[in-house]
Amino acid sequence: MFEKESELIESLSKYSIEIGVISEDTGRKETVSYGITNAELMQIHENGSPIKNIPARPVLDLTIMWTEQHLIKRVLDSIIEGVFEKNWGKVEIERELSRMCIRMENHAREIIYDNDGTLAPNSPRVAKRKKGNHPLFDTGQLARSITCKLCIKN
Repeated sequence: MFEKESELIESLSKYSIEIGVISEDTGRKETVSYGITNAELMQIHENGSPIKNIPARPVLDLTIMWTEQHLIKRVLDSIIEGVFEKNWGKVEIERELSRMCIRMENHAREIIYDNDGTLAPNSPRVAKRKKGNHPLFDTGQLARSITCKLCIKN
C-alpha cells in the first residue's frame, strides 16, 4: 500500500548538500586581494591560520551545527508529511530540500552580517585599517559568495 511512499523516503539517501564557496569562479573583485580567491579566503578563515595570526571563524561549521539542531528534523518531518499525506513526489521533495539550502545560505551570511560577537574579533591593526571591528566583512564579497547546493547521486 505504501510502496511508492517508502521508495520516496528511502530515496532521501541519494541527496547530499554542499555549502561553502563552491562556484567555479570565486575570484575577488577588489585590487587588494593578493591573488586570493573567495574559496581560499573562506578556507583560511574557517580553520584559522596560526602563521598569519588569524583565528578560526568557522561560519560553515556553525551553519552545519545550526542546520542539525534547528532545521533538519523540521524539513524531514515536512517531507514525510508531504509524501504520506499530500502525495508529494520527487519534485516536491527536491523543492523542500532546495528551500533548506537557501535557509542555510542565509544563515551563513547572517553570521557574517550580524557581527554579534559569534566570530573572533579582528586584530586591533585590522580593525584600524577597516575603521571598525566587523570580522569577515569588508565589501560583502565573501558573504555573497557562500552558496548551498543540492546534489543528487544516481
